[in-house]
Amino acid sequence: MSIAEFQRAFADLIASPERCVALREGDADVLAGYDMTPRERKRLETMVHHEAMSVNCSLYRVNRLIPVYSVLPHSCRLLGDRLMDELDAFWAASRHATLQYRWESWRFGLWLEERIAKRLLPGGPVEDAIRLEMAMFDVQAAVRGGCGSGGSRRRVVLLRYDPDELLDPTIPAEELQPLASGVTVLIDATGQQLVVRRIDDTLNGKVA
Repeated sequence: MSIAEFQRAFADLIASPERCVALREGDADVLAGYDMTPRERKRLETMVHHEAMSVNCSLYRVNRLIPVYSVLPHSCRLLGDRLMDELDAFWAASRHATLQYRWESWRFGLWLEERIAKRLLPGGPVEDAIRLEMAMFDVQAAVRGGCGSGGSRRRVVLLRYDPDELLDPTIPAEELQPLASGVTVLIDATGQQLVVRRIDDTLNGKVA
């Protein structure tokens, strides 16, 4: 058996429920790109019909979702009904999963920012939430790891939305309004607790 090719095909099936469904329905082209024996192909065609395959696909998705949601909970919340479509597209384009929280969430955050820049996804508060949450995670990770200088435990970000409102789960995305002028926010993890505070006075007045 060409073990490496069989394992690669199996891993790709787990990473893509759509490919599993296609193979179940008899689409042999799903396995066209793998150098396997007829016996190996038959084995995979049989395996995709087993209920354990659905479990494998679900576990794969959960394992990839946990790092993203742990680092970007408010970004995910603000995406609303668009979240799963964006995750599915991201996972389809990026099959190399990692449980390193910062790396996986950074890749998803970058994916969203690129989609926003191309006008394939509305920006607004989601764009600010990504920037804010990634900075919050970075400074806390520096503290936990005990590495870097004191400066690495602080970050300054520029936002168009009120950070308190961005981080308030009771405020729906459609109710968030951009500020009349941007706000500079200091994210400070040098103490016992993370501090997120505005360091300028530009919160007066909002625009529709």
